[in-house]
Amino acid sequence: MRFLLGALTAGVMTILFSVFYLASIPFDKRNRSFSFVAYWWSKAVFAVTGIRVIALGLEKIDKSKPYVYVSNHASLFDITAVVVAVSRYVRFIAKKEITRVPIFGWATARAHIMVDRKSGPDSARSLEKAAKRIALGESVIVFAEGTRTRDGKMLPFKRGAFSLAIQAGVPIVPLTILGSYDIMPKGRLSVRKGVITILVDPPIEVHEYRDKQGAIALMNRVREIIERNYTRGNTPALLPQASSS
Repeated sequence: MRFLLGALTAGVMTILFSVFYLASIPFDKRNRSFSFVAYWWSKAVFAVTGIRVIALGLEKIDKSKPYVYVSNHASLFDITAVVVAVSRYVRFIAKKEITRVPIFGWATARAHIMVDRKSGPDSARSLEKAAKRIALGESVIVFAEGTRTRDGKMLPFKRGAFSLAIQAGVPIVPLTILGSYDIMPKGRLSVRKGVITILVDPPIEVHEYRDKQGAIALMNRVREIIERNYTRGNTPALLPQASSS
């Protein structure tokens, strides 16, 4: 029942908010209205499904500065959880197939950075595009595994996010998402009421990293941080320090 109600709410809100965003484009010179839309869409979905988001460590980042946020990926709710937790304008790097979805796909393509994962040159151009947007002061969120885990274990990271951060010259912020796999893992339609906790680690400067080998070293460093947090799990003692959204 919770899934059906959540799916219905998400569907209606997606259409309404997407139409609102598309209609706002002529008046939104900086293309920022999608952030407002995405935040309240996410809040509405969580309110209906009974899911709560807790963010730990937000005081470690300056939301006025651009970052490349890098996270693990375990559930469809990861995107909405990050939008609510970070609560500022960010771009997602999304797969190009989404653009085929009427209204929502058009809105997503306008607001975010689409990648054809089957095309190496297209992926490279997408990273260049993302780097230019970061240079304008925008942040980007990347799920480094490239897809959701099927068994709850972290998948290998892909190098793109780290090459992007080096190219743009902005810090990487590791985000660890806990609890979303139990709420709705890949391949399951039912949704469990619960808490998604996002651990925010301090930004990592990228100036000492260069070229492909530097991107690999940076990737390994960030993966180690996220994997350590993910393995440790959601420690109840940390919750009183959280910022709940």
